[in-house]
Amino acid sequence: MLSDASESGTPGWWLLRLGKRLSDDQKRFDRLESYWNGNPPVPFGNQRMREAYRRLQRMARTNFGLLLVESVVERLSVVGFRAGSEETESADKEAWRQWQANSLDADATLVHRAALIMSRSYVIVGEDEDTPGQPLVTVEDPRQVIHEASPTNRRKVIAALKTWKDDVAGRQVAVVYLPDTVHYYWATSSLNDGSTAAEVWQAGSWEIDESEFPGGVAANTLGKVPVVPFVNRPGIDGEGLGEFEDVTDILDRINTGILDRMVVGAMQAYRQRYATGVEVEDEDGNATAEFDPGADLMWVVPDEKAHFGEFNVTDLTPIVKAIESDVSYLGAISRTPPSYLLAAIVNASGDALAAAEVGLVSKCRERSIEFGDAWENVYRLMSKVTGNNVTPDCEVLWSDPQFRSLSELAGASVQLMTAGVPWRTRMQKLDYTPTEIDRMSAERIADALLSSTLAPLSVAEGGQIGTRGATFAGASLSALGDKQQAPIIPTAAKAPPPEPPPAKQ
Repeated sequence: MLSDASESGTPGWWLLRLGKRLSDDQKRFDRLESYWNGNPPVPFGNQRMREAYRRLQRMARTNFGLLLVESVVERLSVVGFRAGSEETESADKEAWRQWQANSLDADATLVHRAALIMSRSYVIVGEDEDTPGQPLVTVEDPRQVIHEASPTNRRKVIAALKTWKDDVAGRQVAVVYLPDTVHYYWATSSLNDGSTAAEVWQAGSWEIDESEFPGGVAANTLGKVPVVPFVNRPGIDGEGLGEFEDVTDILDRINTGILDRMVVGAMQAYRQRYATGVEVEDEDGNATAEFDPGADLMWVVPDEKAHFGEFNVTDLTPIVKAIESDVSYLGAISRTPPSYLLAAIVNASGDALAAAEVGLVSKCRERSIEFGDAWENVYRLMSKVTGNNVTPDCEVLWSDPQFRSLSELAGASVQLMTAGVPWRTRMQKLDYTPTEIDRMSAERIADALLSSTLAPLSVAEGGQIGTRGATFAGASLSALGDKQQAPIIPTAAKAPPPEPPPAKQ
């Protein structure tokens, strides 16, 4: 049992406080994830509907939530770091090496996607036990991690908690992160065992875990809480909002409209007929109140007073139009282009498509700014582990969220070169990564030196020896890169004047 749970600010107090908050968020996170993975609540249907039509309720669910998230995720790609104005280029390369060593070139997408779905996600930075002095960065599920920010600065984390069910040990464990210490606990009960949240998150359900550290306490050598939150669409209070959390009503409305269309279509697959003045019996001679329609059936009744007719077919066009209208509302509110939601592109020019994506591109740039600040905090914590502290003005480099054709990029590059923009900056505008730019720079130097070696030499005016066509003039080589110099062109010695012919005898 915890002895310090009642005293504000103690590790035990933080354990119960953060644990209860995390427990309260579980239903909300699960609901948001259900909209993303295509398993939202089934749309409302007639309670007297047969089981065959209840199946239509499940089929009517359309996964627009996935589309709203992935349209942003695919445009959020980290391509490099700048360590800061006072740092060297080697620091940038070291930061990218650490990024790749922790598989963040792949796992960063998981962080972004979880934050977009459930409004927040987390990254925890520590030291790799197998490689001392090297940072270990792990991506975390927001259903297992929670933080608390300073009441005066929402970007400053003052405490954090991670809890999960340890299947090997067969118990619930928890870790509390504070600026100076890390505390370990285990629980006597678990939510997976059928216990309620109120039963789990109370002082009597937790014990200090001393299996790894004496007293269950380890020093936090970083001096900061190593848990970095990624909050999507944060408000002034610091609370985030899922990418489609504010349009779930529209998603439900779309699914309900699709259900109506499917039910009407299923019930009128055959025209509905009626009969008057005749009694209908089944194959056993029992009276029945309905016909069993079929495409290959012919109804014959001996009673000449019997009369048959059929109902008019219901027009599905108004229902389909209503669904399309709701989808349009969804795109307008979420700033998702119609080409994504309706998959309808007819004779649209490139300029028209670019204009339709303005809202999506702006939204992606907004997300990259917020997520970029979090990645910068991750980078600073990684630098603390390695002992290479970076300046506060470090920044994350993102790929351009606006898709452009190769011809557009090439044309823009020519215009930038004409305007005097340096080569390396032009390559960044073309969306090449820093690693690719460094490789291309080396290749350009090698190509230039090879060309100078293979080109035939000619004696220029004034005794200068240069390549044919003067292709290696210093002015033309200035475009090869930032730190490249023109090759040294040797100067030929002046030839001695010819001796005068001998005088005639």
